[in-house]
Amino acid sequence: MTEPQNIARNTAFRYRPIDQARNIANKRRIISIMHALTEGPLAEVTDVVRASHHPDAAIHVSHPINELNDVALLAGALWHPLRRALPDVERREDIVAGGWYGDEEWVACSGHFVGTFARDWLGIPATRQVAAVRFCEGHALRDGRITRSYIFIDFLDLMRQAGYWPLAPSLGREMRWLPPRTQDGVILTPQDNSVSERTIERVLRMHAALFRYKGDLPRREALDEMEMAKHWHANFMWYGPAGIGTTRGLKGFEDYHQIPFLTAFPDRGGSDVGHFIRIGDGYYAVTGGWGYVQATHAGPGFLGMPPTGKRISMRVMDFYRCDDETIVENWVPIDIPHVLLQMGVDVFGRMRHQFRQHRPLSVDEWLVRRWERAQPARLAK
Repeated sequence: MTEPQNIARNTAFRYRPIDQARNIANKRRIISIMHALTEGPLAEVTDVVRASHHPDAAIHVSHPINELNDVALLAGALWHPLRRALPDVERREDIVAGGWYGDEEWVACSGHFVGTFARDWLGIPATRQVAAVRFCEGHALRDGRITRSYIFIDFLDLMRQAGYWPLAPSLGREMRWLPPRTQDGVILTPQDNSVSERTIERVLRMHAALFRYKGDLPRREALDEMEMAKHWHANFMWYGPAGIGTTRGLKGFEDYHQIPFLTAFPDRGGSDVGHFIRIGDGYYAVTGGWGYVQATHAGPGFLGMPPTGKRISMRVMDFYRCDDETIVENWVPIDIPHVLLQMGVDVFGRMRHQFRQHRPLSVDEWLVRRWERAQPARLAK
């Protein structure tokens, strides 16, 4: 629910039905590839990358990994560091949906990498405790191999789990994202294409309604003009990225995300970059743009930041679950560290600087030091 959508673009969108057996095969293929990369033998990761990706595949990952235009870099930049950081990692999908967009077959996944955070990752200090690392992905396939990937990893939430927070307190609730209430997000059964079409069109109508906002102060009349209550379930769940947090219902969404966002970015809108994915799969829909949402940071309130006047582009996906009439749940990965970098805040640099000054102790180091300090007192007895 972050992508204001030009009405003309919505009108031009045409849902393309997909053969259900093919769609299920694509989803199983992506699940197989991703589990091999995360849970298969570490020594085979590079070979799995080569076998599962086209040689010219373009891979886009959240900041600070960013663009990997040479697929040979993928294992060393993403999968090997992840596996070293979480050596007992499990990949747990909550949503796996697929479909056509443009001339490409897509599979979108959302879930968590779960394991013991045993080694530092991108400078985030290891806790040696369990961590649940949020991921969301979109993968384009051709002949069973990946041609493009957009991989969102919520590194800011991993910082939070490690006890480091470089921002003002989030307005929403920082918590682990819940799976769909219906527990049917991994879609491996045939879906009615008419339901899939209705679902994505419902979402795009909501996007078009967002476009009615003209940039005024987000007072009640300006919010009501978008008529969001027509599109959303009364108790919908909105799961935002770390830095924004989770909200419930329209009032919670308005108070803790929409009003601060519109205040900060009154001219937010789509761009010629376009979406990379728009699919409906049964009662689920997925949209996403890598730099599609663009805006001027003109006001206060977003992430606790004062206005910078900078022009910002945003990497965003949206995973939706609908019922027959409304949108019920919305999971929204946004590359917040990349947004902050454009505002002049390098959260990774800030974190590295802090931990150079004050190296954190692991739990076992702390226990050993505590035991050593206690020894003189014990010997004195």
